[in-house]
Amino acid sequence: MAVKLIFKIIAIAAIFCSTTISAQINPATNKIAVDVSTYHVQNTAYNYDSSFAIGKNLGMNEVGLFINWTMLETAPNTFDFTILDIANIYYPTHSMPLDINLNPINTNRLEVPSDLDSMTFDNPIFINRYKTLLDSVKVHIPLVTISSFIIGSEIGAYLGTDTVKWAQYTVFYNSVSTYAKTLWTGLNVAVELQFADLINYNSFAQQINTNSDYIGVSYYPTWGNFTVKPPYIVGNDMDTLVNLYPTKPICFYQFGYPSSPTCNSSDSLQAEFVNQTFLYWDYYATHIRLIDFTWITDLDTAAVNYYGTYYGLTDTIFLEFLRTIGLREWNGNGIDKPALNELRCQTKQRGYNTLPIICNTVGLNDIPISENNFTISPNPANTILNIELSGDCKNAKIIVFNQLGQIEKSILNINSRTIHIETSDLKSGLYFIVLQNSDRFISRKFIICK
Repeated sequence: MAVKLIFKIIAIAAIFCSTTISAQINPATNKIAVDVSTYHVQNTAYNYDSSFAIGKNLGMNEVGLFINWTMLETAPNTFDFTILDIANIYYPTHSMPLDINLNPINTNRLEVPSDLDSMTFDNPIFINRYKTLLDSVKVHIPLVTISSFIIGSEIGAYLGTDTVKWAQYTVFYNSVSTYAKTLWTGLNVAVELQFADLINYNSFAQQINTNSDYIGVSYYPTWGNFTVKPPYIVGNDMDTLVNLYPTKPICFYQFGYPSSPTCNSSDSLQAEFVNQTFLYWDYYATHIRLIDFTWITDLDTAAVNYYGTYYGLTDTIFLEFLRTIGLREWNGNGIDKPALNELRCQTKQRGYNTLPIICNTVGLNDIPISENNFTISPNPANTILNIELSGDCKNAKIIVFNQLGQIEKSILNINSRTIHIETSDLKSGLYFIVLQNSDRFISRKFIICK
């Protein structure tokens, strides 16, 4: 849908049966990264340096370095460490720590030297070859500060429901991550899984993350056909992860939202996703350590087609998802999307940058709103949820969603500032209630406890 304006949502009064609200995120403990993608922009004058500067200026304090095993070991026992040699010069100059992916698996693709293709992950030969690779990595980046080391990207897409392969990869992961910690003192290790895989393969994920220092997540809130979920679903998904891993820091190593209308999205919904992200991240500040926003610039047609072929997914909606998850348009020098401006504003408000920009907060009907515009009680609720509205909410509607983003209840054409919703028929659990006017909305979370 076409949305012409960006609208901000007020701070969330998220209350749980037994939870206290955390502090706002801050640069000392919560890290922001932005994937720097420039090589597909039309204008060659727009280079890595200028793209990197965009991220650094908005407050990026870590950056990811994504490397498949085959990028370094290009053939069995044949190596090319150019990318590491460049990294060893570039990032220390900018005092920028790295989150390094070194992947034997990249989503649904195995990325290992050809002589290891048919070998199991737990084979000692396979494990020792990766350890040898780690030895070389150590030699080539002596000046780099490693914030975390990620061994495998979105591995659930490749391992699937294969219990044996999960067990084998877990043996491999435990062995090589332990070895990596002998090379770098105090190293934090992780393995990256898609958000859905952390849920669908929970027992496998819990087992492999036993020895993880960070919980690595790839997060794109879309349905199975790659159309978008509503932006405020990010709060529910963060809550789900924190409940699954309450004692380990969570790192979103991939984090994005497409803007294409083909994905039922828009520039404004992408910006709203960024807004919602920070509202909920504040709430979970002590649990969520890093969000790496994917990525700086949209892809061109050639790049989209390449990745579609690489992943074996050529559906039009998926290709549009890939093309438009950037924060800047692909064209010439690239044009900033509203989501990038929203990111700058959200980081500025939390002390990550001092950019000379004006950030406005507007709400329903383009008027400034306060915490009292939309209040709900009691929370937790049992049989009745009371809603109090202030301001002009003419033609607005209220929608109640469950944790899956499915509509449970709705009230159209609100004509009263006091509304009572029957909740006795709802099961115990977490819900979202949204006040919506056109494409603008204010969201709250509430709990049903019975």
